[in-house]
Amino acid sequence: MKIGALTDWGALRPMLTGLYKRELSNGGGQKPFGMLMMLKAILLGQWHSLSDAIPDETALCRFRNRLVVNDRLDGLLASINEQIQSHGLMVV
Repeated sequence: MKIGALTDWGALRPMLTGLYKRELSNGGGQKPFGMLMMLKAILLGQWHSLSDAIPDETALCRFRNRLVVNDRLDGLLASINEQIQSHGLMVV
């Protein structure tokens, strides 16, 4: 809860843009889940050793893969860690 309140999630939003073709083309199809929500779900799963469940395993795996393929995951994690550490906190 502390990390969620202390993290500037809006500052991470630019690092998440352009992951979906639909976002770039304004094409049809089902609207993807919110990218910040997906990132938070991945982080919560990692930090608390939870399995991928909500929204569903496939959506989380695909989103995580998009972050890796687009070389965004490391930068996002570094930014989050910097923000957390600036408050004297650490995720273990």
